[in-house]
Amino acid sequence: MLRQIYIILNDKIIYQRNYAKGLDESLFSNILLNIKKSAFSKFAEETASYEFFNYKLSYIVEKSLNLILLFVTGLGDDIKNIKPQLQNFKKEFIDYFGDSITTDSPTIIPDVLNPIIDTIHRNLKPKISIVGFSGVGKTTTTKLIKSEEIPMQHIPTITGEVATIKIGKLHFFLWDFAGQDQFDFLWEKFIRGSDAVLLMTDSTLENLEKSKYFFELVNKVIPYARLAVIANKQDLPEAMKIEDIERLMGQKTYSMIAIDPNNRPKMILIIADLLDMDTKVSPLLKPIYERDLLMDKAQEALEQGEFNQAVEFFEQISNICLELGDDSLSIELQEKADKIRSILG
Repeated sequence: MLRQIYIILNDKIIYQRNYAKGLDESLFSNILLNIKKSAFSKFAEETASYEFFNYKLSYIVEKSLNLILLFVTGLGDDIKNIKPQLQNFKKEFIDYFGDSITTDSPTIIPDVLNPIIDTIHRNLKPKISIVGFSGVGKTTTTKLIKSEEIPMQHIPTITGEVATIKIGKLHFFLWDFAGQDQFDFLWEKFIRGSDAVLLMTDSTLENLEKSKYFFELVNKVIPYARLAVIANKQDLPEAMKIEDIERLMGQKTYSMIAIDPNNRPKMILIIADLLDMDTKVSPLLKPIYERDLLMDKAQEALEQGEFNQAVEFFEQISNICLELGDDSLSIELQEKADKIRSILG
């Protein structure tokens, strides 16, 4: 997963874009010194990468311009996939800004660069795996995320399913694979390369104890991946409380009722949290933050009797929901806006 991009010209950062948590600014100057020492040595290759804590730093240089293009990704990202993205980005950047960056005051236009880099992010999109034993709600949660019809009876997943999901501008692979014991020989292969893992449980003590096996599997295959427990089926009487589950599993736990379509926004926020993406900051998920902010404003406008203002807010939210792929909520809010408008007549 592409987390950050830096463009460094003559030892100065002239462009930076953050998609998720990445390099600490306080460490960057030391990192840059190490990169320059390595990248500009006599026999250095044009493209290289190395690991730094939980991140992979991959860069490409143009020595004649004293230029470094740096990608910060997850440890699971393969340099074979990153290298062509770096090479294409270098070419496009120099094609657009080559004349400018040779001047004393280079002019970098973010509106030109941002779409190019968003495309790179799509090409290096994160992989999220949903793991858990049979019947805990993995496929139902996948359909919830995809905003598809929720199955009301359990149909076992055979081997596995892979989907490319789009939420706003965020694209990611979602892997949902069979939880039956006879397929356990495939689990290690399926989760390899995952940036994050959602461990689904049915919130019963028996299933939770059994599901601890997946902690061992993740630590063995992808120790760098972020992991969270989804305590599904919280509407059932035998479901344990979230605090008790979190204490038992020793892991961040989220409450969920996956058969309720209204929980899709909550599921999206769980994914953002799991990928370390702040919805207030990330350009990919900012629409989610804006939607929630507008929902509060719309409710406040209704309570204060400012109905025309409420209509405007509902229509704005409806458009954002379309962007997020939540068509049903978009239609519902547009209908609400139309109803208020007809009453105001």
